Amino acid sequence: MTTIFAYTHQQPSGNRYVEGRGDLPGAVTLDIELSGVPLWLVAAPFGAGSVWAVALEDGTTQAFLVQSGRAVAMDITSASLPAGAPAALAVAGDEAYLLAAPLGGASELTHPVPLGGPGRLAFIDSEGDLVLWQNGSEAGRLAVDALPDARLLIDEQERVLLLTKPSSHYPHGIAGDRLEATEITLLETHPSLKAVTRISIPGQRVVEGISPIWADLNGDGRREIIVTISDSEQGAQVVVYSESGDQLAAGPAVGRGNRWRHQIAVAPLGVNGELELAEVLTPHIGGIAGFYRLDGESLNLVAQQAGVTSHTIGSRNLDMGIAGDLDGDGQPELVVFDQSFTDLTAMRRTVDGIEIAWQTPVGGKAATNLASVNLDGGISLGVGRDDGVLRIWLAP
Repeated sequence: MTTIFAYTHQQPSGNRYVEGRGDLPGAVTLDIELSGVPLWLVAAPFGAGSVWAVALEDGTTQAFLVQSGRAVAMDITSASLPAGAPAALAVAGDEAYLLAAPLGGASELTHPVPLGGPGRLAFIDSEGDLVLWQNGSEAGRLAVDALPDARLLIDEQERVLLLTKPSSHYPHGIAGDRLEATEITLLETHPSLKAVTRISIPGQRVVEGISPIWADLNGDGRREIIVTISDSEQGAQVVVYSESGDQLAAGPAVGRGNRWRHQIAVAPLGVNGELELAEVLTPHIGGIAGFYRLDGESLNLVAQQAGVTSHTIGSRNLDMGIAGDLDGDGQPELVVFDQSFTDLTAMRRTVDGIEIAWQTPVGGKAATNLASVNLDGGISLGVGRDDGVLRIWLAP
C-alpha cells in the first residue's frame, strides 16, 4: 500500500511548485467554519475526494473530507500538535494522520519526515541532533547542530538536506526568531547516517530562512541547493550551490541590511517553459515579485513586478506562495497575495516582463500557508483565514 505525504511547502524538496491544472479564476469556492484561528494547512487525495487538515493556533487539529463539493468533518491522528508547530500529513489507504516525532525530546518547531519504508522517520531533537527512527526504535543519530526550526528536505535516495549551526549575529528576526543558520548540511541515511556535504557560510553572513529549495534550476537533471544569504551590510541575495558544496552563482544583493528576499519556487515559468526561480523581495515593505534564470555562472534577475506579498514578518510560515498552472492556460504562474492578504494574486511571465494574470478574493485575511491537492490532474487550492474559516477553490 502506497502512503501519500503532504507538506506545507508542497514538495519534499522544499520546492513550492504543484503540477496539474487549476481554474482558480472561475473555481467554485467552499468555505468551512473552524473552531479557532488556523495557522497551518495540508491536503492530500483521499478516496474519491481529498482530506484537508488544519492546525489551529493552540495546536489542536481539525480535518475534513471534501468530496462532490461538500465537506464532512473526519477524525485524524494526531488530535493536537505543539502550539505553532507545522503540520505534515500522511494518507495510507483509509487512514489519514499527521506525522509526529516518537520521542518527547524532539524539536517542537518543525516536523519529522518519512524515509522510505513504513515507520522510518527522520527528525530533529531538542539538542540539534538528526535522529533516524525505524520499527519503533532509534536507528541512528548524528550531532549536526540543526537550526531548531529547520525543515528537513528529502530526495528519492532518502538523503536529508537541512540548515545547521545556528547563530544570532544577524538578528533580523523575520522568520520567527533571531537564530539563523551558518551552514547547510547534506546527509546520507543509507547504508548509515553520515554527512556528505557541509557548506559553511563565510564571515558574518547567514542563511535567512528555515530551508533551502532543492531543485534543478538549470535543466541539467541535477538538483541545486538554493538559499537566501544575508548580512547587515548588503542584505539578502539568492545563492546557488551544487550538492558537492561549490558555489555556482549568486544573484544581486539588496544593498542594505534588514532587507529580505523570499525565495518561493523553481518552475517552468518562462514564456517558452524556461526554468526560473520566483521570489518576493521585501514582502513586508512593498513586496516585489522577481524571476531569476541560471545561465552558466550567472544568476540573472530577468523580471520584477511590485505590489504583492508572501509572508508576515515574524512568522515561521514561509509557504504563502506557490507556483503552478492555477488557471489552466498551460503556463505556470507565481501565486501570492496582494499586500493586504485579501486577494490571491497570480503573476505571469510575458515576453516583456510580468503581468498580473488574475486575482481572486480570499473572503477575509489569509492566515495560513497555501495548500494544494492534485486530483486526477485538477488542482484544488486552499487557505485558512484569520476569521476562523478555511476557503477551498475546488478543482475543475
